[in-house]
Amino acid sequence: MKSTIVLAAFVCAASLSSVARAEDTSVNSAYALCSVVDSTGLGSQPCEVSGWHSSVTATLDMNSSEARKVCLQVSNMMREKGVPFAPGWTFQIKSPYSGDNSIAYCDL
Repeated sequence: MKSTIVLAAFVCAASLSSVARAEDTSVNSAYALCSVVDSTGLGSQPCEVSGWHSSVTATLDMNSSEARKVCLQVSNMMREKGVPFAPGWTFQIKSPYSGDNSIAYCDL
C-alpha cells in the first residue's frame, strides 16, 4: 500500500507541473492536486479544497506515520516541480476514522 501511495504522489507531482503552470494560482493548483489525488482511487472520500483555509485535504486509509511520510513527499514534489502555491497553503491528510481531525499536514 505504501509503495502505491508513493508512486501516486510522484505521478501527482509530474501531472500537476504542467497543469498548474498554465493557471498560476494557488486555488487552481489546489484543485489540480485534488483531481490527481482523486484519480488515484486511493481516497476514501473526494479530496477537498478550501480557499478560505488555504488547504487541500485528502482522506486516505492509512496510519499517521504513513500519512506524515506521504504528506512530506507530496509537498516536496510540488516544490520540485514548481507547482505554485502561495505561502500558508497546506496539504492535509485525514483518515476515514479520524473524523474532522487531520492525521498529517505539511506546507505546500
